[in-house]
Amino acid sequence: MKSKIINSLTTLFNNELKENLLKSRNREEISNTVSNLIKNNIKGITANTYKVVIEILLNENKGQGINVNTRLFYNNQSDFFFKKFIENETHYCFIVVYLIHV
Repeated sequence: MKSKIINSLTTLFNNELKENLLKSRNREEISNTVSNLIKNNIKGITANTYKVVIEILLNENKGQGINVNTRLFYNNQSDFFFKKFIENETHYCFIVVYLIHV
C-alpha cells in the first residue's frame, strides 16, 4: 500500500503540481489547490484508512534557503510521510504529506 501511495503522489507532483500550480501568483490559491489535489488523490487510493496531514511551506524565491525540522511519534510499520520540493523562478514550495493509519 505504501509504495502505491508513494508512486501515485510522485506522479501527481511530477505531472499536475510542478507544471501547473506554481504558475499562479496567488499563494493562497496555490496552497488550497495543492492540498485539495493531494487529499483527493490519497483518499481515492486508501479508502479513508489514513489520516492525512499536509504541511505546505510556500515562499517567494529570492535566493534564500529553508530549514525544516519536524518531530512526531508514529508507527514505522503502518504510518509514513512523503516530502517533495518544487521550485520555479518566483516561488519555492516544500510539501510534506503525513499519513497516519487509523
